[in-house]
Amino acid sequence: MRSTWGSAGTGSPAPHAVYVADTPAPVFAIVHPPSPASRRPLGVLLCPPFGWEEVSSYRSRRQWAQELAQAGHACLRLTLPATGDSGGTPGDPARLDAWSAAVSASAGWLCESFATERIVAIGLGMGGIAAVRALAAGAPIDDLALWAVPSRGRAIVRELRAFARLETPRFYEGLGPAPPPTDGGLEAGGFLLSPETVAELDSLDLTECSLPRDPSRRVLLLDRDGIAVDQRLREHLEASGASVQLAPGPGYGAMVGHPQTTRPARQVFDLVRDWLEAPRSAAVGENGSEVPDGHSSAVHGEHNSWLGAGVARTAIFRDPVGPVRETPMMIEGAAGRLSAIIAEPIGERTGEVCAVLLNAGAVHRIGPNRMWVEASRRWAARGVPTVRLDITGVGDSDGDSSPYVDDAALYIPELVPEVLGVLDELQAKGLGKRFLLAGLCSGAYWAFQAALIDSRVVGIMMLNPRALVWDPGLDPARDLKALITRPSSWRKIRSGASLRRTLALVRWIISSLVALLTGRRQRSRQDRDEDVGMLLEQLHRSGKRALLLFAEGEPLFEELESEGALTDFDGDQLSIERIPVRDHTLRPVWAQRQVHEILDRHLDRICSAPVGDHSDQPEPSAA
Repeated sequence: MRSTWGSAGTGSPAPHAVYVADTPAPVFAIVHPPSPASRRPLGVLLCPPFGWEEVSSYRSRRQWAQELAQAGHACLRLTLPATGDSGGTPGDPARLDAWSAAVSASAGWLCESFATERIVAIGLGMGGIAAVRALAAGAPIDDLALWAVPSRGRAIVRELRAFARLETPRFYEGLGPAPPPTDGGLEAGGFLLSPETVAELDSLDLTECSLPRDPSRRVLLLDRDGIAVDQRLREHLEASGASVQLAPGPGYGAMVGHPQTTRPARQVFDLVRDWLEAPRSAAVGENGSEVPDGHSSAVHGEHNSWLGAGVARTAIFRDPVGPVRETPMMIEGAAGRLSAIIAEPIGERTGEVCAVLLNAGAVHRIGPNRMWVEASRRWAARGVPTVRLDITGVGDSDGDSSPYVDDAALYIPELVPEVLGVLDELQAKGLGKRFLLAGLCSGAYWAFQAALIDSRVVGIMMLNPRALVWDPGLDPARDLKALITRPSSWRKIRSGASLRRTLALVRWIISSLVALLTGRRQRSRQDRDEDVGMLLEQLHRSGKRALLLFAEGEPLFEELESEGALTDFDGDQLSIERIPVRDHTLRPVWAQRQVHEILDRHLDRICSAPVGDHSDQPEPSAA
């Protein structure tokens, strides 16, 4: 593998990760330069929703931005402060102002750097609120496309509270009362709004924002899967002189569902593109005509000269643990470019260990509930370079994401060599000779398998792994057990909530019966458990240190415990930790803080281990 900032291979300039400079804390964004062959004079700023919706829609918004750039629009895909890879924390003051300021600075940079004649802000949910507030504050935004945007902030707070009331009881079922929300804030989907931010949203009314009067302004208001647009917002925009168009917005729910099953809102993408390209006047290019040749030079060339104007390739983060430096990087892999962000200490390093944080399923590199962002900056401040990585088809990496609808696609053998290839690149860049790998769910599986075959991996942290040895019959077997032991599972099947897994269970039962009747031997749970025990023993003999962390009710822990597979190992090498919460992705902020304490403790344990004789080359697998 090799790192690169070259072309994406589509004939268009490749997207680039940058930090918008004119903001109090670094604001992370992805720039999608327009296709030179079809370049248009209109730039697009894509403003995301908040929390779980931001995470789930990440890949779809990437595709949306790519299509806009291919159609000739310079596009900037923004990450709001205190979210994603941007700077700041949820507890920082004045989050609404910070979000609006980020939109304003990004719009200004986009306009100046690509010589656009108009800027359109596409805002989803909270991103739309930030865009309207930025426009009222004087941001260089000409037109708006708002999707699922209410006139009052309390509408979003009310929705998040309802979501929290539904999910929180499940986290502590049978474990006692739920702890109060952290610091009195609002927790929903694993993400936190501080009391101050909640109060600001509760009192926010966009119709009280004084918008500059502009008869040339166009606004597109999209409903949310048939839920009508906010009439008060429509009337306020029309009162500012804007030409307001209403349109259906199907597919929002499908785009903000689970990251593995989310689908781009194809109809809305096409509708917005047609709206953007509708004729306006000769002043801005009749029928979407191209700008003069002199304007297009900014996007030509290997180094893209626009990068020097108001954005940076690296950023220094000072709060809350800094200072650390972060640098986005694209690494060439077998299936295309892999996206990564490297957090490095400004001061001295601690030893030779470099940490690599792997995807939690199809969640992009920020990790479950943004935990990898927090951990990587904290570890870099402690002297350990830490990399947040997107595997193929996840986050900003190339590749097809559709196979991940099936859990088994996250456990294919090809993904482990891909991780090891990244280690080759990091070692070549001098970031480490020894590596710590950490991941949740499938990321834990990749970490475990990589540790078995590469001597450079000296420690692993496995959070809620679903499997250490993958078997296609694993999920159906667990579902069958759940149906037998927990009658409530039948209600889910009858309601159709688990249709995909129900069909998989039926197919597995039929195939098992056929195998039994025909005398063909299928892989049994005993076979799998013996493999796991053998591989754990191999890991133990290697002297590598490992952490297994489980929430309540995790099936793999119950299986390993029932087989006695965890009792014969030295606790100094293989540590078992438990978190008293029933959630696979550790959404309660209270649980996240416990996990961070455990991870920090085991980081020290792994980094302080004797160096030993670790070869620079992978060793052959004994598995």
